[in-house]
Amino acid sequence: MRLRLLCVVVMVGCSAPPVGADGGTGGGSTTGGGSTTGGGSTTGGGSATGGGSTTGGGSTTGGGTATGGGTTSTIALATWTDAPGACPPGLPQKDLTTIGDLESASRGDAPFASDAPSTCYFIHDGTYVQNGTTLALYIQHGGTDATHRRVFVGQSRTGVIIKGRATIDANISHVQLTNLTFDLTGFPQTSSFNTISLLSGSVDLRLDHLTLTGDCATGANGGHVEVDGSSDVIVESCIIEKFGRCGPNGHQDHGVYLASGDHLTIRNNDIRGNSSRGIQFNTQGGSFGTLDSVTVEFNRIHDNGHADYEDGIVFNATGTGTISNVTVRYNALYGNYYAGVRQVGDVFTNVLIEKNTFVQDGARSSGSGRSEANLDASGSGANTTFTHNLFVPASVVLNDCYDATPKGYLLQDNAVKGPVPSGTCVTGATMLDPLFTNAATFDFHSAPATAAGYGAYAP
Repeated sequence: MRLRLLCVVVMVGCSAPPVGADGGTGGGSTTGGGSTTGGGSTTGGGSATGGGSTTGGGSTTGGGTATGGGTTSTIALATWTDAPGACPPGLPQKDLTTIGDLESASRGDAPFASDAPSTCYFIHDGTYVQNGTTLALYIQHGGTDATHRRVFVGQSRTGVIIKGRATIDANISHVQLTNLTFDLTGFPQTSSFNTISLLSGSVDLRLDHLTLTGDCATGANGGHVEVDGSSDVIVESCIIEKFGRCGPNGHQDHGVYLASGDHLTIRNNDIRGNSSRGIQFNTQGGSFGTLDSVTVEFNRIHDNGHADYEDGIVFNATGTGTISNVTVRYNALYGNYYAGVRQVGDVFTNVLIEKNTFVQDGARSSGSGRSEANLDASGSGANTTFTHNLFVPASVVLNDCYDATPKGYLLQDNAVKGPVPSGTCVTGATMLDPLFTNAATFDFHSAPATAAGYGAYAP
């Protein structure tokens, strides 16, 4: 895979994979996006490449190596290097140059029906416009194993523009999409849909070096990426932006929607400017299933939402829809409309939110409940620990402990600029000014030695 994966060099390894409906006050649901016909299921393979030629698709600042808290930080957020697309060595290559090629190759139709499982489809630069509701990519054949995936790779990330959508069908495994742009600007479909849907029973799916964009007017009741029952999913080095109807009608339109699945990783992405939430965990009370073993790390999650109860990340776990074994670490969450991280319901187990930097979430809201860490209401929050995070709140760090303390909801040993939060669920908070390197350009490295160990750049 030709990408420079943004891992912490010293103390943290890169881990493993996450899905979608709606959370909290004013929720909603959908299982995400249309489909079309096409069929069969064989195997196929290939590993992957990444391509293009920009740094991070042109968006973020502040990654890389810097000095923070008196120590040298090797952590960078949402930073990557693109390269020209190429098929992995040893794989047969099939060249795709028309929307008909994309449709046929993804479905395994003629003239691609006899392709080997380990085939790499090289998509040449150009604009590929979806035909009505016929998905541009409806992937119905997968690879043989994790070292022999079926690969769809673009010649360059910025040069391959797909004006349409993709689905990896149920029970289709070992697939990679890399080095492509999906652009929903002006997309005509108005019913509920996702840009990329990952369906149940599929294992070992990789989305990397993708730009998922739109006009902030298109996309309904879903997300740019929705996971519905897949396992071992990694979404990394992607720009995920402008999904949905940015305004009063887009409360159910999200960047990443995790509805059900396990061993999911959302890593090193720039998730920004989506209509409602940046990342939504919502099992819809169990009707979508459950979520287990999810890691969210090294991302920038910012400027999402346009109304109250629209956040950087929301967790909605009620009924039988448990959310378990989640780690959220080394992320910068800033400028999200209502909250940085919000929880709804209380069927959580082993949720750890550590070493993240929260800055000015809730600044655009006038709601009395706006906060960085947020509990939706009484009956929300359980078995969750916030620790070694750095908070620079627009309003307050936490709106209320409600009845969550006896259920294991805890803010423990965090650093705060401004009033230290109070409540039975808060212990050991430290007041400090992080003296960010350049908050105006979103470089949140901290100068004081007292900030060492706190926030997204902490060792």
